[in-house]
Amino acid sequence: MVKSFLQYFQLTNKIYAIFYVFGKGQAMIKISIVGYNIFSPGGTTRSNLNLIAEFSSQNYTVVYYNYTDFDELDLRRLHKHEKVTADVQIKKVEELYSKTTAKQSTTKNYFFITREDLFPLAAVIRKYNLKALIIGEVHTPLSLLNKDFASVDLSPFTCLRVATPAIKKRFAQKYHFERIYVQMVSLDHLQLCDPAKVQRSKTSNFLVYARFDEDAKDISYAIKLAAHMINELKGNNIRLYINGYGPDKLCYEKMIAQYQLKNAIFINKRVPSNYIALSTSHVETLGYAIAESLAQGHRVLAYVGDDHVTYENFKGVPLISWIYKKDIAIDAQQALRVTSENIKTEELATSINLLKQMKAGYVKKMFKNVSSFEGEGAIAVDENKNIESETKRQIESVLGAAYAPWYLKIYRHLRQVPGLRKLLQQSKLSEWLKLLRKKQ
Repeated sequence: MVKSFLQYFQLTNKIYAIFYVFGKGQAMIKISIVGYNIFSPGGTTRSNLNLIAEFSSQNYTVVYYNYTDFDELDLRRLHKHEKVTADVQIKKVEELYSKTTAKQSTTKNYFFITREDLFPLAAVIRKYNLKALIIGEVHTPLSLLNKDFASVDLSPFTCLRVATPAIKKRFAQKYHFERIYVQMVSLDHLQLCDPAKVQRSKTSNFLVYARFDEDAKDISYAIKLAAHMINELKGNNIRLYINGYGPDKLCYEKMIAQYQLKNAIFINKRVPSNYIALSTSHVETLGYAIAESLAQGHRVLAYVGDDHVTYENFKGVPLISWIYKKDIAIDAQQALRVTSENIKTEELATSINLLKQMKAGYVKKMFKNVSSFEGEGAIAVDENKNIESETKRQIESVLGAAYAPWYLKIYRHLRQVPGLRKLLQQSKLSEWLKLLRKKQ
């Protein structure tokens, strides 16, 4: 009797466990996101914050691993400005160099590595998490990937995510890796306007919102375009606002002074409520600035991209006018035409509906895309083999040491003080500190 009772008890426990696992699927899934620096603004940071928001809203356990060093003050500042991070565990990448999953765990683990320079970590994660699904997110345009990326072993990955079919094709051809799915980054943060409540008049204000990185963003072309409209086509009412941050700010200030347009082209000044978004980037894998302007009902003038990926992402959106070849004379005429166009209710409504479709169902789409590769990349790694030191060496040769020395910590916190920010963000000082960090 006792024996049969114990057998019955054990059987009911097993049945309960099975129902718990399958009936409470969300509670049994853990999402780990590995990124470079969530404390610094940028497109990949926004994508990571959106990922956190997407998974947290569906009650999945989310852990974020940050490469660069941080402290309690950084965490408090992040939680204040990004409420979605308040209930998320934020850890240091160093913790990935040890076992993170119990052998008998029923949890299904997903790891998203969101910077290509951190892709070598996949081998370490696989060593300690044999059954995990490891997804590499390709955010950097292929033409800008570090030359050492070709030497990274991609075999531990379950699959990679890219933004468009064209990127998938080129990546597979260049790096000989086929386990790739296509899905746009999350647009969770977008607040879509109500077309019925938006009224936009004609405007001669243009806005470039981008990192000051000339190799990728080609902001100098936007300055040349504005200068041609004003000086050659007598568009005296044209105003260009350039907002962002980055190492090439001084270059743009010199260009503006050279064209004698300090009263028409402004850097990091207050932007008027009505403007036309201008994107002249050589390459993008999405173009968050374009999506954000569209979401608020602004017209956009955008270059298709050297690789046509920007166009591939937003083709068919009525509020976007396209620059195809970067011919100053032709593009300046087109830009002036755009300033003379009112936004029609129909084209605004269509544009917002297209954004809604892009934004909808991110998590469901991701699970479906990844499921077709489940079990791939699960190659057993000898636990006695020391791959950790080689992985660290490989990553630090590109990114520098994760640990921040005391003077960089002080610099980072002082940079948040409004009165000191402008002085401390001088490009020469920033570059010198970065160089010191890489030597650590």
